[in-house]
Amino acid sequence: MRRRDFVVAGALALSGAANAQAGPIRIIWPYAPGSAIEGLIRVLANEIGKEIGDTALVESHVGADGRIGVRDVKLAPPDGRTLLFTPYGAMVMIPLVHADTPYDPFADFEPVSEVAALEFAIASGPMFPGRTLAELATWLKANPDKANFAAPGLGSLPHFLPLRLGALIGVDMRPVPFKGSAPASLEVMAGHIPIVSNPLSELVERHRTGELRILAVANRERSPTAPDLPTFIEQGFDVEGVGWYGIFAPARTPKAVIDRLNSIVVRYMRSEAGLAFAARLGIRSSGTSPAELAAVQRADFDRWAPVIKASGFKGE
Repeated sequence: MRRRDFVVAGALALSGAANAQAGPIRIIWPYAPGSAIEGLIRVLANEIGKEIGDTALVESHVGADGRIGVRDVKLAPPDGRTLLFTPYGAMVMIPLVHADTPYDPFADFEPVSEVAALEFAIASGPMFPGRTLAELATWLKANPDKANFAAPGLGSLPHFLPLRLGALIGVDMRPVPFKGSAPASLEVMAGHIPIVSNPLSELVERHRTGELRILAVANRERSPTAPDLPTFIEQGFDVEGVGWYGIFAPARTPKAVIDRLNSIVVRYMRSEAGLAFAARLGIRSSGTSPAELAAVQRADFDRWAPVIKASGFKGE
């Protein structure tokens, strides 16, 4: 098939009339059902289906820390009818910590759009009396036996952000994993662990009430949702890490299909409704070009690969 004909055929692949027998458009979520983010996925599915003139469904393909669902999208026909909606972990962290990852996060997929960003921060409780990262560094060096941090699980940014900080200040930071953000914060509030690494949205209200004190946000620049809070970088510590949710298609999906899907996602995520929906979930709406998502994914992979390698952490 000539390239021009292939591109035209690819654009038609999203047409309901051209795919009356192809079944619905499927958006695969590679984790268990029930998370709050699924509401946003279903809204986007509705927007895509409405624009294309076809049914779009959300499916949970569960297993192996997300690897099963991502693999299923990799193996799907590259026609834009099967898409992956995933957090950054499956496309950055999982391939770095699992040697048996059944996909290449770059070669096997075409980026469609970053949907939203997930910001992170570290906060302290009553065990640590200071207010700045410099004071934390001094305190940790004087109390290396207390250099623990609470994290909502292992293998994601809240696990590796404090490890990066520890490497910069010369302290061996030790993660204490919890099943979720709230239990991690509660242990620090109770004074059992000095600091917690969590999504910013999970910490802001407790910071405002004085239950926790946010020491640094991991954005390159201050968060638009909490502009009064300082970053690691402005305090002199080269620590940066923002999570994201993105949409991907199988490799070799035609550019015309990718571009059409991108326009639908970007239009909604930049609308008042999309901005408000993301804010309710505690995430920041983005809506990027495919190239911008590809650049973010590559930068994150290159940033965290040496940190993860130095930590010796391996996924189960």
